Amino acid sequence: MSISLDLAERIVRLSQDDLTACAVDNAKTVILDTVGCALAGADEPVVRTLLRTPGLATPGPASLIGRRERLDPLCAALVNGAAAHALDFDDVNVAIGGHPSAPVLPALLALAETRTVSGRDLLLAFVAGFETETRLARCVNFHHYEKGWHPTATMGVFGAAAACAKLLGLRAEQVAMALSMCGSLASGIKANFGTMTKPFHVGHCARNGLMAALLAREGFTANPDAFEHKQGFFLVYNGTGTFDPAAATRDWAAPLDIVEPGIGIKLYPCCDSTHTALDALFTLAKRHAFTVDDVARMDVLVHPLRLLHVDRPTLATELDAKFSVQYCLARGLLDGRIGLDSFGAAPRAEPRLQELMSRVTAAPHPDPSQAIDGNYLTELTVTLTDGRRLHLKMDSPYGRRPEDPAPPELIAAKFAGCAAKALPPRAVLRLREALLAFETLDDVAALGRAWTPPQGIPMHAGAARMPFDPAVVRP
Repeated sequence: MSISLDLAERIVRLSQDDLTACAVDNAKTVILDTVGCALAGADEPVVRTLLRTPGLATPGPASLIGRRERLDPLCAALVNGAAAHALDFDDVNVAIGGHPSAPVLPALLALAETRTVSGRDLLLAFVAGFETETRLARCVNFHHYEKGWHPTATMGVFGAAAACAKLLGLRAEQVAMALSMCGSLASGIKANFGTMTKPFHVGHCARNGLMAALLAREGFTANPDAFEHKQGFFLVYNGTGTFDPAAATRDWAAPLDIVEPGIGIKLYPCCDSTHTALDALFTLAKRHAFTVDDVARMDVLVHPLRLLHVDRPTLATELDAKFSVQYCLARGLLDGRIGLDSFGAAPRAEPRLQELMSRVTAAPHPDPSQAIDGNYLTELTVTLTDGRRLHLKMDSPYGRRPEDPAPPELIAAKFAGCAAKALPPRAVLRLREALLAFETLDDVAALGRAWTPPQGIPMHAGAARMPFDPAVVRP
């Protein structure tokens, strides 16, 4: 049996009985988080550019999260996917080495607005997509990641296709065709991190995954051996000896990936590879009560796989700042926090910020073999002006493991802060309540009205500052 058909049969068999209470709760949490990130990103330059580009904003029935336009479902999947990832604030996953929900949810929501879909059915389809992309990621990572592919997109397209195929009720043979098509549709390289193209990757794969499922429903064909073929996905994208095909179905849904290792909620709106360094900085500052004036220099060692795209001692663009561990540490030291307002032209041009960045040195960790799953290994040394050297080694950011989840109060505050950029306070509260009761929804399309800014209120006028400081709450 081909890998695509084996996966397809498992996707088709996945049922409500497979969704434990933890799976449902975790799915609702990341859906809430993704919608919040899309609300915050709804007026970012990448979204505005997509909307004014001919052919990418065809009118239709599907709503845009945090905007009043309604588009064709494929266009809506593209724009909402880009919006959800525009601020690099959406959830993360260890197996993918990237972001699992932003590629899948926008495709499902766009499809759901073309038919009547219950919250229970969409949750099941979402979990099916999440399981598919994370299992395939186990086949290829971390060589795939190190080679330069953006796994959020190259894996996410399979997740989006699986989820949409599940929601459409396709037969296993049709699901296999959709997955095989995605072997040709997978794309995204890390060279484009720090530019509009990175969130475009996510919108692009959401659209492509939805398109593959719709084409498969109509009888479109692809090679069912597209994964294992000698010129197929595994050999072309990874290379001989760098992948494990059996990992695609090994222990499938036992437990579901969304349960174990579970979900990872980002607490800072910047590249995930900077988060461990930020947590180390804020932890040391809390323990030793130093301020920006006390710091002579900061030296950070980051796992080589992650340092590659966050070692940016100078910034060419505003987006560069989100992918610069030097900027993030300097900004965090200066403000004692990192929030939505920490990035942009004004913060980047601040003279003292430039001087602080010169005090930060970044280097690859000399012993990456010490890393655990996720390759977040980071060591930070802060040298104070009185000669003291404060040191902290961390294996991962806070809130990324089942035994150390992100606190519910921070998740709620993050959603409120993100949603406030697009919706008035009462609308934020109503939307949050609806998303937390997702499984009770009779028609998911009702959410489109809940996240559309009311007439008469300027869109995207909400406060930019996050209403919480993770450093205060975490150890």
